[in-house]
Amino acid sequence: MCPGTNDQEVQAQEVSARFEEGKNDTVIDRKRALLWLKQDTWQLTGKWMNWVQSRDYSEELNQKKFGGYQGWRLPTVSEAKSLFDKNQQNKDHMGQTVSHAAIFAPGFGFLCWTSDVRNKIQAVRFGYRKGLQIFDDIYRTSRGSTRLVRDIEKTDDLI
Repeated sequence: MCPGTNDQEVQAQEVSARFEEGKNDTVIDRKRALLWLKQDTWQLTGKWMNWVQSRDYSEELNQKKFGGYQGWRLPTVSEAKSLFDKNQQNKDHMGQTVSHAAIFAPGFGFLCWTSDVRNKIQAVRFGYRKGLQIFDDIYRTSRGSTRLVRDIEKTDDLI
């Protein structure tokens, strides 16, 4: 740590080094070479979605080349969990404070569907309120949303 800086300043520098505002309502994640949508599916559509609907929505955005890109997908558990940061604060759709990277638009669903599936009928949802993952039925809509992501390719010229 540099003289005259405190832990909060160092953490803010680390976050700003990791995330950057992208074009077309996206966020560049330099640490993981990912491009995130700034809003989740709840914010984009005003609808709660189950896992199947979330997956289908990502395919719809790919057909439209949303944000100028294809390759949108549900995040892995590890990717979704990487946005959970106890040093960051954001607000979920109910206005509750959650530990989530602040660069993303507030008002998102606090439960995030991931691409991780078991037994073909359950998928992992990551919860940003407590930082926990749970298995849930892929057809259950209850407050279902996801923040879509894509891998940054060399041809994207983003990092």
